[in-house]
Amino acid sequence: MHIMIKNKLLLMKNIFTKQFRHFFLILFAVLLILQLLGSGTFIITKTKQLLFTVFITSCLTSIFSYSRIYFYNYLLALLPLLSLLFCKTAADEVITSVNMAYYSIFSLSFTNIIFFLYYYSTAYKTLRLLSPVVLLLQICTFLLSTAVWGYYTSSQSFPTATTILALLQTNVSESSEYLQTNFTGQTLLLFLFLVLVYLVFSLLLHLRLKSCRINNMPPVAIAVFVLLNLLTVYKSSMTPDNFFTNTLRETRNALAQYDNFSAQKNARQKILGSLKSLPKNAAGVYVLVIGESQNKGHMSAYGYHRPTTPWLQSIKNQHGFLLFDNAYSCHSHTVPVLTYALTAKNQYNTLPLEQAASIIEIAQAADFHTVWISNQVKYGAWDTPVSVIADQSQTQYWLNGHLGETTQTTHFDLSLVDVLKKLPVFDKALIVVHLMGNHGSYEERYPHAFNRWTGKSHIDKYDNSILYNDFVMKQLFSAVKDLPNFQGMIYFSDHADDVDAGLGHDASRFTFDMARIPLYMYFSDNYIQKYPHTMAILKKHTSAYFTNDLIFDTLINIMQIPFPVLEETNSLADKNYKNTSTNLKTLYGKKSLSEDPFAD
Repeated sequence: MHIMIKNKLLLMKNIFTKQFRHFFLILFAVLLILQLLGSGTFIITKTKQLLFTVFITSCLTSIFSYSRIYFYNYLLALLPLLSLLFCKTAADEVITSVNMAYYSIFSLSFTNIIFFLYYYSTAYKTLRLLSPVVLLLQICTFLLSTAVWGYYTSSQSFPTATTILALLQTNVSESSEYLQTNFTGQTLLLFLFLVLVYLVFSLLLHLRLKSCRINNMPPVAIAVFVLLNLLTVYKSSMTPDNFFTNTLRETRNALAQYDNFSAQKNARQKILGSLKSLPKNAAGVYVLVIGESQNKGHMSAYGYHRPTTPWLQSIKNQHGFLLFDNAYSCHSHTVPVLTYALTAKNQYNTLPLEQAASIIEIAQAADFHTVWISNQVKYGAWDTPVSVIADQSQTQYWLNGHLGETTQTTHFDLSLVDVLKKLPVFDKALIVVHLMGNHGSYEERYPHAFNRWTGKSHIDKYDNSILYNDFVMKQLFSAVKDLPNFQGMIYFSDHADDVDAGLGHDASRFTFDMARIPLYMYFSDNYIQKYPHTMAILKKHTSAYFTNDLIFDTLINIMQIPFPVLEETNSLADKNYKNTSTNLKTLYGKKSLSEDPFAD
């Protein structure tokens, strides 16, 4: 009797399981078809509803795959989405949900295809040669999903094209510093735990596949299932709402734009040839100093409680010195910032980057000798407009002799002053000095003598680097004042770091602390006597709002270069400059300065 009841229960279970699978097969197909038709099935306004929908979809796929042990792989595909369960609701919840949904659908469908390939490549002798390839795809899928999830957990944001470009445009050491800053030991332990889970379940999956009955499925059902997944992969990869594929597209487009900028160099110089026939301006030497990662909120000259900038504090009110109160960076990464700051391209015009003349090209066309002195690495993993612009300079000094291998340098920024002092005499020159500044890791940016704040906090280390930068600028200022024909010095930082929150300057976690930068200028008595009108206008604009992609227009005006297509309303040295926090932006136009809590 006991055996009979057991057999009946087993029969009922098999019947129910079969019907259950058929029901979910139909439901799963309907969900996919609705998605392919572009319905709002996955584009819903509440995160929890979205999570439930996509999570159920993965369950259905697992059941239909006749391998419940393979369910873990779907969970891995959905890790970024699952992390949203632990996040607070944000203002961009709908956009966030849609982005994660499309990525999860893309990853889920790709995982389904890999599963079928893996099963058939191991089940049939003729296909076993494909098994290692499919296994590699499976591992890559796991690593990708885990990396995305880990990044989101660490930063509460998705990887963007800017994130990828920042890594491509730096070098091994700088990338390492970036990862050390943004990923904690807890994140690493979690990653290792997931790898262990993956290895264990991969072994179980391999054993389980031997008893799977996928080969008993009707060929039509298999074909429909695989086709639906292929179509879903294609559709979800083509939509701009899939942050993963969209990020790859944006990265590719940006790199292509950089290549075009380099390729169009000769065309730009031909256009600038017209400057040769224009009246020549007076002789003079101008120095443009570019800082790195400097947050004005940690400078005592701007009101910080620690005496981090004693020299700037003492000189900011002297004759000929101008300290600007409301300067912002146009982005939070060096290459995007300097690509705009040093060319005619900015956030507010529609000029194609490849047609945008650089400040070096214009200075040379106006008969200035150009000098580039840098403590930064010359090339990263990718040639950028910044390296192209620097390479156009007639005289170059690179203290960091490495080419894309490391940003570690045996020279502190003070060594740049020694180079300045040894320059030959120029009648007309533009000298660009690019500091290592306050780039992380902060403790590597200053000698031990400047270790004033000795706590282990990253804030202490950052403040020490600010103190050293102030000392460097004091020495540099003394050196440039003594240059024959010196006219003026302009200093700005490429961007800032959000040190207090420990966020660095990652654009995907943007805060306005990453954009508030110092800007100051000094002009000789000779310059003030020759151009009192320019000096008066600059002084009038010391409290005006400004983004550093407009340095190009401002510097050309200061140097009195008669550039025919100068956007005068973008120059702090022009009387028509009327920009405010309302119309100025940062992060390449994505954020208005009026959103800054500290803006007027």
